[in-house]
Amino acid sequence: MSLLVESFCDAGYLANTYLIYNNEYCIVIDPANNIKTLKNFIGERKLVGVFLTHGHYDHFVRLFDLVKEFDVKVYMHKNAYKKILDNNLSCAALFGCYEEFKLELDKVIFLDEGNVLNLGDINIKVLYHPGHTNCSLSYKIDNMLFCGDVLFPMSVGRNDLPTGNIVSLTNTLSRIKKMEHNLIVYPGHDEKFVLSDALKYNSYLK
Repeated sequence: MSLLVESFCDAGYLANTYLIYNNEYCIVIDPANNIKTLKNFIGERKLVGVFLTHGHYDHFVRLFDLVKEFDVKVYMHKNAYKKILDNNLSCAALFGCYEEFKLELDKVIFLDEGNVLNLGDINIKVLYHPGHTNCSLSYKIDNMLFCGDVLFPMSVGRNDLPTGNIVSLTNTLSRIKKMEHNLIVYPGHDEKFVLSDALKYNSYLK
């Protein structure tokens, strides 16, 4: 069975959560939305991994609830771990959140450029795409790219937040431009799009 994708954006932060699944297994990318809705879609499937595209609060706000509900590993770049535990680095303070978060290291698996995973017959290629942050990862699954806040249909991620870097972002965008143009891109905000359309209409890719 080919993989299916459900997207959620119901938390008021306008950040997307993605559930990628087959008949038996599923993974979650950026747990930012309603846990009850997510659990209903997971159903009887086994959740085999939770993935962060980067360590900004609006993309992981439900991570700690999800880890309590499921015995599951959390996958992220090493630079994201410090961010999610620091309300200033994660920009949680900008959302009025000053809660002290904890996530034990034995629940975390660090990823970097070139890692390839196979979890429940879901093949995941990891790409390091810094610029928006120094912990930004994209996940290529089949013909899909889950890129967090690196690229949007008509824009790109801002680089003026902690660890953002315009030079790194420019280099990342140059790499993305060379990827298969028929990729379906699932951004951290906004609707999915085909890379070929972004190459035509997104001025940041010119």
